[in-house]
Amino acid sequence: MLDQGNVLEIMFAWVLGNWFTVLGWAIALIAFVVVPFRRSAAEARSWLLIFLAVPWVAVVIYWLIGRPHYSAERKARFDKIPSLIEKASDLSTLNLNQLAPRLGEDNTAIANLVRGIGPFSPVDGNKTETLSDYNATYDRIVADIDSASDHVHLEFYMFSNDSVGDRIMSALERARTRGVACRILIDALGSFGSISKIKRRMRRAGVEVCDLLPVHRRWNNSRLDLRNHRKIVVIDGHVGYTGSQNIWEPSDHSRRRNQDLMVRLTGPVVAQLQALFVVDWYLETQEELLGHGLFPPLSLAGGDPAQILASGPDFPHGGVDLVFVQAMYNASREIVIVTPYFIPNDALLAAMKSAVIAGVRVRFITPRKSDHVMVGLAQRSYYAELLSVGVEIYQYGPEFLHAKHFRVDREIAVIGSSNMDLRSFELNAEVDFVCYSATTAAQLETLEEQYLMKSIKLNAEEWEARPLALKVLENSARLVSDLI
Repeated sequence: MLDQGNVLEIMFAWVLGNWFTVLGWAIALIAFVVVPFRRSAAEARSWLLIFLAVPWVAVVIYWLIGRPHYSAERKARFDKIPSLIEKASDLSTLNLNQLAPRLGEDNTAIANLVRGIGPFSPVDGNKTETLSDYNATYDRIVADIDSASDHVHLEFYMFSNDSVGDRIMSALERARTRGVACRILIDALGSFGSISKIKRRMRRAGVEVCDLLPVHRRWNNSRLDLRNHRKIVVIDGHVGYTGSQNIWEPSDHSRRRNQDLMVRLTGPVVAQLQALFVVDWYLETQEELLGHGLFPPLSLAGGDPAQILASGPDFPHGGVDLVFVQAMYNASREIVIVTPYFIPNDALLAAMKSAVIAGVRVRFITPRKSDHVMVGLAQRSYYAELLSVGVEIYQYGPEFLHAKHFRVDREIAVIGSSNMDLRSFELNAEVDFVCYSATTAAQLETLEEQYLMKSIKLNAEEWEARPLALKVLENSARLVSDLI
């Protein structure tokens, strides 16, 4: 019979001989306590699945991307943002009482929600021009830069040192020779391969360049993949651009041609785009850009009521998904979703299903082939569920549909940088233009018809007949979709 000492010796020897496995179990148990804090149940389940399957690998991944929060230093800076925006509003003589549009009850609810997520109220008197031709959009931006007399501000997730990047940088160099102040914000990870060369060239010309969320600050940030995904152009405080298009030429990088969508804006809403650029500049440099030239007196340019929606980890009260869901419940006739990436949350799925059940036509247009394998597989796992309730799914090709817009009836249009996925809802800093104009909605409707002409409509029976192995891959990717 073994005495207590022998039992302890045997247990100790076993632990020493299996220390790797034992520590793996310990990691998994700790994860059960730590991971669920401040997370949705779905995201927590995805993390715990990885911790149970490969605990040592999970520790590394969790250290890199596990905590969706900025550093305490950045949060302290962001606490000053409301006063910064208030100063910007004063400089632009923004009188919300005079510029407040007359919206219907449903649209007023959306506008209030947008203002609650980001800091901007709806303003009337804007002119919206949709731009869907890839190269022609750059032509317009370059032409506006060439006409600038005071300043040019650019903020992009991806700014490449290629043929398109050269066109934009050449225009900025010409602007500097005229004495125009030029500033660029570039996401450090999205433009990782080009940012050093862009900085050297632009700084020689006198252009101020700052990288957003620098990678070398990893020790001061909670995770590497909290990125700034915004696309913003502001020229002289009078002209603004936003949308889905980056500064890059896909064919220069052996990629498929992109189909994108930008909007060229004039009117009071441009001051909101400018204020968001000023906020992002301050967060990275602690420099307040509040000169009178940046916020010239507001002038009416058209009849479109609109507002800018800023979202991301800096704005903790919610993301653009709340706007999508609310607008879907308000729909009476049709909903059109155009996005390259579709990883919905439960609320978004429920809103789409409810709309169809209520007799609303829901059309979803997405690329025929994704440029991210795991995301594409996870996205496809939702199709059978949507098709079964009557959502119409169209796959666009041969170009890669990178445009991101959302339309409800002819009342609300959302155009910007946000995808229909959890990354845009919770992790990325995004910018979206929310417009309450039948004219702008009609422009989108025309674009949608062009997309549909180059799309294949999915059939529920044919989709269900796809190979079992593919279904397994799709459902496996879906299990970790909250993390990708």
